[in-house]
Amino acid sequence: MHITVTAKAVNQLLESGIGENSFLRLAVKPGGCAGMSYDAFIDSEQKPNDQVVYDHGILKVVTESLYAHLIDGITIDYSDDLIQPGYILKNPNASHSCGCGASFKTDAA
Repeated sequence: MHITVTAKAVNQLLESGIGENSFLRLAVKPGGCAGMSYDAFIDSEQKPNDQVVYDHGILKVVTESLYAHLIDGITIDYSDDLIQPGYILKNPNASHSCGCGASFKTDAA
């Protein structure tokens, strides 16, 4: 299991409030044009079925084991573009995504 978080995304996530007692929770839920969409939020409570998929000192990314295969290899980036700023998730497992990139599907799902 491997994900990448770019330096720009790390800085932005730390500025967003992630610290020693919190982490980024990344999940996948049904929905969106392509069938599945991402859900991400700051959390502070790990559950027994959680898997740490990224741990770089103060920044951790956690997901439920159920979603791990869907996000394996993902890159989390951040764009400060004036037209469309925000986090960008590049998922090598996605066989199709919607036009805006907010939802995806995989051949395995």
